[in-house]
Amino acid sequence: MRKIVLRPVMLAILGTAVTPLCAQDAQAQEGQAQATLPDIVVTAQKREQSLQNVPIAVSALSGADLRNSGVIGMQSATMLVPSLAVVQSDSMIAQSYRLRGIGSDANIPTFEPDVGLFIDGVYMPRSGLGVDDLVDVARLEVLKGPQSTLYGKNVTAGVVNIVTEGPSHSLEGHVDASLSTLHGGRDALAGRLAGSISGPLSDSVRVRVSGVWYDQGATTRNLITSAGNTNDMKRYVVRGQVEVDLSAQTRLLLTAARAKVYDTRGIDPGLYLGPTATYLDTALGPMFGVKPCPNNNPSNRIICSDAPARASSENNILSATLTSSLGRNTLTAITAWSNYKSLSIEDDIDQLQIPVAAQHDLQKGKIFSQEVRLASPSGGPVEWMVGGYYLHSSFERGDRGRTPSFILGPAAAYIPLDASLPDTVVLGQNGDRGFFDSRARSDYGAVFGQTTLKVVDGLSLTAGLRWQTETKKASLHNSFDVTPNPALIGTGYEYINLLTAVLSSSAGDGDYRHHTDGFTWTLTADYKPSEHTMLYATWARGSKSGGFNIGYGSAPREARPFGDERVDNFEAGAKFDFAQKRGRVALAAFHTVYHNYQNAGFVGLQFLVNNAEQVTVNGVEADASFAVAKGLTLNAGGTWLDAHYDSYLAGACYFGRTPDSLPVGGVFTACDLSGSRLPYTARFKATAGLNFERPTSFGAIYSRLDGSWSSRVLTDATLDPGHVQKPYALVNLRVGARFDGGFDLSVWSNNLFNQTVILIDGTHNLVSDGSFQRYLGAPREIGVTLRKTF
Repeated sequence: MRKIVLRPVMLAILGTAVTPLCAQDAQAQEGQAQATLPDIVVTAQKREQSLQNVPIAVSALSGADLRNSGVIGMQSATMLVPSLAVVQSDSMIAQSYRLRGIGSDANIPTFEPDVGLFIDGVYMPRSGLGVDDLVDVARLEVLKGPQSTLYGKNVTAGVVNIVTEGPSHSLEGHVDASLSTLHGGRDALAGRLAGSISGPLSDSVRVRVSGVWYDQGATTRNLITSAGNTNDMKRYVVRGQVEVDLSAQTRLLLTAARAKVYDTRGIDPGLYLGPTATYLDTALGPMFGVKPCPNNNPSNRIICSDAPARASSENNILSATLTSSLGRNTLTAITAWSNYKSLSIEDDIDQLQIPVAAQHDLQKGKIFSQEVRLASPSGGPVEWMVGGYYLHSSFERGDRGRTPSFILGPAAAYIPLDASLPDTVVLGQNGDRGFFDSRARSDYGAVFGQTTLKVVDGLSLTAGLRWQTETKKASLHNSFDVTPNPALIGTGYEYINLLTAVLSSSAGDGDYRHHTDGFTWTLTADYKPSEHTMLYATWARGSKSGGFNIGYGSAPREARPFGDERVDNFEAGAKFDFAQKRGRVALAAFHTVYHNYQNAGFVGLQFLVNNAEQVTVNGVEADASFAVAKGLTLNAGGTWLDAHYDSYLAGACYFGRTPDSLPVGGVFTACDLSGSRLPYTARFKATAGLNFERPTSFGAIYSRLDGSWSSRVLTDATLDPGHVQKPYALVNLRVGARFDGGFDLSVWSNNLFNQTVILIDGTHNLVSDGSFQRYLGAPREIGVTLRKTF
């Protein structure tokens, strides 16, 4: 299979590379000596610096890089950044990033991330909020390793920093229109319209307005035709900016943005049903007019659902950024407010053909942040920055118990609840309802500073320190409205069912509080033996506050809290420009140790976060760029990772594995995962991109070929050895022409060879018999894009 996959990849690469090289004439060969790589300016350390002068492992992609590669969402950005992985499950906001193998579970809304997302300096509490349509992006920066000193909370694995284009001093704009087909379980059309316009309103006021509209048909075929096919999408993003020169030294940027996902048929996973699930559908199906699903392949994008999942969400952001010169120093103040809401309606939450249970999951969140920092000018013998930061966030799940979160269907009355109970104790009665009221709030404050001292010519020392404090409060109140089991009245079992004993149990009800404070720091030495070479070594300490499991389920109060996470990262790296800036290489080797690493598992029909005593990540990364010839560039990257649990006594067990651990203070039997590799992490991953452009009499022709290869990946948090994504290769291709007058026409394909890639394998929602659900990466997409700039 690997030969079949790699042969067309190699042919495509050779074809794209050789054709332009053979076509070059004497004039192009003469221009080859002039080909150089452009300097890249980043704000990784919250000041503008050349990428090659930043002693941090950073992957930076310009807006042109993203357009040339056809990147319009974070999932496709992983084709260009080998250390980055994006995991998404059952809704648009259930998305999380992983860097160097470390990340959080996207299914748990109060499980804070290890990779922080920042848009124009504003922290986003959920990774999936308004980022799946990258438009008007000036730069995407991926900072690898702990960044707690300058960025604060929830960045123990790194930062994804998105910088958008600001208002321009002259009139400019663009419109992109794309039409494509996706080749999933069924072919589906997708349309995307994106654009922006920017320019001055006066000598001191400038504006920019940008937006995206995306409409995609269903890519998963539903064999229950009356219910309709699934996994479609309709959404938009709009952003407006006003920039005002308050004085010659002071500028104010106001931003308002809104992202909305319409009520669409969500993201239904593929299912594999084991013997118990299959028996239930077979035995009880005739009572409800349904037959067992003839498809039991979780990877072919074909399902049987009489009620496909529906999901909708919206996110609003307001921010104000004030920049002012105070003498030779720069003052920056960023004030931001955002809120989001999501609703998931899963009337087939039981994932069986028979009507057992439905779930309506409403989530709301708000966030307010204020950052103020003062920075010295760059380039002097001493550079410094000091600042303060405050963040208030609040979250609600459910609508305070007014609307049922769980509703049982008629089939519940025929299914025994548990083998340890009498057979007459069933899941519940038709119409039983469970109510959910979960709330959380956090207040976080910090002061920080960082200083770089140029000790001698070429040698600099950087020290950063941050003191932070955070107080979290939460509450959980479950309730239910159930009908007594008529077969058990007077026995003491009449009110025991799925809601009272598990989903809407009051075992964890009550108020919770957690407080933490402490220091994080960074110590870095960098040496520049020449203008084009930099060597650096870093020791960084990061941390992430603990919290509470305030989701549904029967976990008692003592199982709800989890502790603070702490990380120490030791890293050495080198950055080189060579061959008269025609080549550029960045290398990094790191040893990272996480203490009390926060990890999640699906235990007893509920998600629970706990702490792995210690996790170690060792790795090597390389990024390289080459100006091969005039108009021909090559980008390549690679990562080797060894990410494993040194000690983890409270891991979730996969089906068929006997629990072999009862952690101190634990309330559930567990599995000892010590010594095991982390899930969702490839040991090896490599990426390569070849970009060609050549002037013509009418404008220019261009092509872009991107490929990535990954070694095997464990796709289940329980480390089930049967849930593995085997090594795979992905290829994207784009060919186009630019015309005089600002027109650009391209044809393209993502996942050219239609590889099926497993992102997540998860336990079946109801039945523990080896049944599981599977979420896949995007299928092949072939499209055409027309772009007009002015």
